[in-house]
Amino acid sequence: MLTHRILSRHVRASRHDFEPSEVLDWHDHRDLSFCFMIRGNYKEATRRQSFACGPGDVVVQPANVQHLNEFGQRGAVCVLLEISDEFLRTSAELFELELSGQIRNHQLARVGLELHEELQIADPLSPVILESIALRSLVSVLRIERRKSIRQKQVEAIRDLLDDGMRTDEVTRQYLFPPEQKALRSLFNKTQGCSISTYALRRRAFRAFDELLNTNHSLAEIALRCGFYDQAHFTKVFANLFGVTPGRLRSRVDSQPEQ
Repeated sequence: MLTHRILSRHVRASRHDFEPSEVLDWHDHRDLSFCFMIRGNYKEATRRQSFACGPGDVVVQPANVQHLNEFGQRGAVCVLLEISDEFLRTSAELFELELSGQIRNHQLARVGLELHEELQIADPLSPVILESIALRSLVSVLRIERRKSIRQKQVEAIRDLLDDGMRTDEVTRQYLFPPEQKALRSLFNKTQGCSISTYALRRRAFRAFDELLNTNHSLAEIALRCGFYDQAHFTKVFANLFGVTPGRLRSRVDSQPEQ
């Protein structure tokens, strides 16, 4: 249920109170929207994904994206900020920014609380404050995206070091500083599909694959050269990845007749 609303020329803000277990059927917004979760919880579904939201979360949706909301047993209080294309065109960076999905960021959560308070005041100056809040929301997300870009470069640098043979503990000690370890590890997992340690193990297995087929080193030597604990560890990891033991692979290749 809509309980409060503020309008400016290019921005709209509204507070919505939802009943426990209420369902908001498939709908969209004509403009870019920020949904600030103030109280309660809900699940949101789009045609591509679904996720759960709690207090402090912000859900950003581009214009005209169909989504459905299912509210929890406590209901929910949400503040919706809708920003027109005309407002976005005031800055090329803002207009070109692609925004979508759930964001957990303390600065954005603070903006949502400020917007909630402004909706309760709702005086003649509120439309001015509203456009300021819209700009701050957009800039906050732009900065978040830029930090992600920086971290992506860090992920690629870490991956290159692992590809070059640096041990996982050395990479962690030299390049993953405590304040950013969790975020970088999470981003690495998301972009590479595995943890840093698993990636390093796989790269060692691929180097061993090359040595198996292109050198005469024994299996024990290859295990040592490629950083495995011992030959048994090497065999287990290799077989899990490639579906064949190192010895069997080498014998299969060596037994093939020359063309």
